Amino acid sequence: MKMFGLLLSLAASLVAADDATVFQNFCAACHGIDGRAHTPQGRKIKAKDLHECKKTDAEIERQIREGSVVKAGVSVMPPLGQTMTEDEIQAAIRVVKSFRQPESTTK
Repeated sequence: MKMFGLLLSLAASLVAADDATVFQNFCAACHGIDGRAHTPQGRKIKAKDLHECKKTDAEIERQIREGSVVKAGVSVMPPLGQTMTEDEIQAAIRVVKSFRQPESTTK
């Protein structure tokens, strides 16, 4: 039983490492490794701080696949739907969600 737990733990850490690699390869140039968008490219295009992201999984996925444009029609975030695999898109979604601040339970 301990071996099963160890294997699950190892598998989870490998997924996290793969997720981080995907984020670094596709997203970090603008959003930064820490998700705060304090990179030269992030500042230039006014990338969003992912710690403030409130989008649903479906909205994040759509933005990754289709990119985003500003009102003037200029592409800010490139569409990555043809560049990233399905597994890479799901990994990026997990990383984006990992930056979120926990919901406050006190009101």
